Amino acid sequence: MKTKIQLIETTVAKAKDTVRISEDFDIGYKHLEGVAVLSSIGKGHVFRSFTIAGAELFPKNFEVEFLQSSGHVSPNERFFKVYEVADGKKVELEYIDSGKAPSYPYSLKIYMHLTNGKS
Repeated sequence: MKTKIQLIETTVAKAKDTVRISEDFDIGYKHLEGVAVLSSIGKGHVFRSFTIAGAELFPKNFEVEFLQSSGHVSPNERFFKVYEVADGKKVELEYIDSGKAPSYPYSLKIYMHLTNGKS
């Protein structure tokens, strides 16, 4: 089975910033099996929206902390498990910074675990 981690990355310039991202999943990877966000960005941030091809993946104002893990978690367990069709579809999200990041600007990194079959 083919596996890939697709990185979606953007800069959050200042406290309370709202960032919109629209990106296509890589073609050839049929499924999204997990989502992770680094814990180094602080707490209290939310995804106002998070959709795949227009369908809601997480509910409105979903707390990013549910997708974060620390270095104390083994690498293969750091992803919040989902199972969605990805294969080139558009992922769109709106991220709202809480104003509690350790410093600004910072890099928001969202890791998507893609596969070409169910693991």
